[in-house]
Amino acid sequence: MKRIYLSILILVSFLGAIYAQGEMDVYKMSQRELTGTARSVGMGGAFGALGGDISGIAINPAGIGIYTSAEIVATMNFQNTKVENNFEGNKFDESKFRFRFDNLAFVSGIDLDSEIAPRLNVGFSYNKLKSFDRNYRAMGTVGPEGSLTDYMAKRAYGYEPSQLDEKYWGDDWLAVQGYNTYLINPYGIDSYGNQTYISSLQGLDADNNIFVREKGSISSYDFNVGTTISDMLSIGLTLSVTDIDYKMYSLYTENFYNQNSKNWRASFNQITHLKTEGTGFQVGLGLIFKPIKEFRLGISYHSPTWYDMTDYYTSDIHHNLKSLVGKSGFDIPEDYKRVKDPFKSNEGIYDYKMYTPDKWTFSAAGIIANMAIISIDYELSDYRNMRLKDYSWNDYNVYFEEPKQYVKKHFKLASTLRVGAEIKPIPQFSIRAGYSFQESPLEKSFRKDEKEVMVKGPIAHYVLDGHINNYSYGLGYRFTRNFYTDIAFTYKTQNSYLYNIPVDKQNVKIIGSSQYKMKNTAYQALLTLGYKF
Repeated sequence: MKRIYLSILILVSFLGAIYAQGEMDVYKMSQRELTGTARSVGMGGAFGALGGDISGIAINPAGIGIYTSAEIVATMNFQNTKVENNFEGNKFDESKFRFRFDNLAFVSGIDLDSEIAPRLNVGFSYNKLKSFDRNYRAMGTVGPEGSLTDYMAKRAYGYEPSQLDEKYWGDDWLAVQGYNTYLINPYGIDSYGNQTYISSLQGLDADNNIFVREKGSISSYDFNVGTTISDMLSIGLTLSVTDIDYKMYSLYTENFYNQNSKNWRASFNQITHLKTEGTGFQVGLGLIFKPIKEFRLGISYHSPTWYDMTDYYTSDIHHNLKSLVGKSGFDIPEDYKRVKDPFKSNEGIYDYKMYTPDKWTFSAAGIIANMAIISIDYELSDYRNMRLKDYSWNDYNVYFEEPKQYVKKHFKLASTLRVGAEIKPIPQFSIRAGYSFQESPLEKSFRKDEKEVMVKGPIAHYVLDGHINNYSYGLGYRFTRNFYTDIAFTYKTQNSYLYNIPVDKQNVKIIGSSQYKMKNTAYQALLTLGYKF
């Protein structure tokens, strides 16, 4: 009975760990960037109380009620992203340039023949909310018990060897992968009666390298409706359909050596592909109050985005362990029937639901003599409300509280501040500047947490992001009564930490075997073309 009880505890803990892996992924999919029209971006995105702009509608749906004419608008974005890291004197930087359309929109109106609400505006817009495009790499040295093979052995704990056959690939990717490549081996039964495992290269030092390429974006398709009452109160409603398209390729390499025998070397490469697709919907409500012509106040609420998600994985391993069979110093017996090179994985497919946090935005703007604008937005989003639900286990938030506990412990209420200004020296020409600060929703204690930070499937690395600073400026010119163009330039900075492996140090504390500080910078140039009629 005692053994059955312990097995149940281990199973429940393992299930909690599986579901906890998604906390970093729901966080990644919940992030948004400073995007939109060049006018909005040039003013730091502070458009919640101004309205009359496609980006302003995305922040505060009541902004559509400000329009007095129809409009077609499109924005092009040219961006260069650079990631730098430094660990133990090894410096790397990766740059990536891309071109994209940030938005395409149409707004029109219906005359209501009413003095109270003379016009009902409707609109549709396509908006790019976030780009995942970036490359990064790192290299370092790990000591004993700092290898991915040690982590594989930890993940295999409690499984019988027969349960780590390839046909059980979906149970625990890293455990099955390590066992079928002979990177880990059975080590014996512990005092609780559970099978333990050990790395085949136990006790050796290793150099490790990681390269990651990410691609994809989050886009939204917004349907807007709104009006202005008595030229004082604007109201608006937005229904958004959001699409996620994310791809990741990673190459992780370890080269092992013995300090006393440098010529005894072994190595392996893990090549992983991940594709994530998702579709969700969100509802937004907003108000803009104009007590006097020169001053506006805004408030808006955006619900969580409710997603249906699917992940697709493959992960292969290439190694040279066969050449080391029989050599002293390596725990690889003569019978190496399980050794495969390369080891080709089956494709793993996982369906699940994901809920991002909701958010509130409070805004104010002042207009000075029709020649200048000063605007400010303050946004709050509670990342402790992020949720994951697995189709296989129904609503596991009811039965397994572990995912919710991980999210509540590691994340917090985060704020975003946006400020901007615009000056018109002449009616046709505008000069703009802005700044935005996006607070990281990660608790400060996250990197010191003794809990394991798990990620999806065969992936062992993860990134903890810091605060984001955006500096922007722009220009606008109205060529005719109908046609105008805007340009904006932004500079983004963010410091992050890359962990290549979560490793259990003597079953006491789980930490990243290597922590790489990453400096993320991005330069953007945006061009908006608009036509009013």
